[in-house]
Amino acid sequence: MIDVQNTVNESTRLIVQGNQSMSWRANLWLAASLGVVCMGIAIAMAFFGFWMIIPFAGAEVLFVLFCLYWTLRRLSRKEVITVQPDVIRLEWGYKVPEQTVQLPRQWSTLRYDCPESLFEVGEITLGAHGKRYILGKSLGRDEKKSLYTALKTALD
Repeated sequence: MIDVQNTVNESTRLIVQGNQSMSWRANLWLAASLGVVCMGIAIAMAFFGFWMIIPFAGAEVLFVLFCLYWTLRRLSRKEVITVQPDVIRLEWGYKVPEQTVQLPRQWSTLRYDCPESLFEVGEITLGAHGKRYILGKSLGRDEKKSLYTALKTALD
């Protein structure tokens, strides 16, 4: 997801975040429904003497819950790209900027390497003075193309 904001002082701010198709509450409902089915089967098998299935079923439900949390956490990471007349500021973080980089606009180069393979999404980099920073890590191929177009428009 890309949000482009133009401000009065000739600066452009792009907010990049991965697409969260489900909220945390919806993920909990999914994990709970899978847990009910999994534990129901495990308890039914325990009546036939296979009681060792119950701890593994519980571990399976906890593992699914952990994976859902980890995925949602990674998708909530934001990239804020602010293009001002003389400087480009890159910020990464979850709720507040955890890492900030400033690049001189006049020396910055934007690059998008998109391979021919349909299974690869490509890589957008912005760099200056020998350092390059990868942008839009959580985006798909089409979203990266639109981010590249928006950044190129903001830099021109």
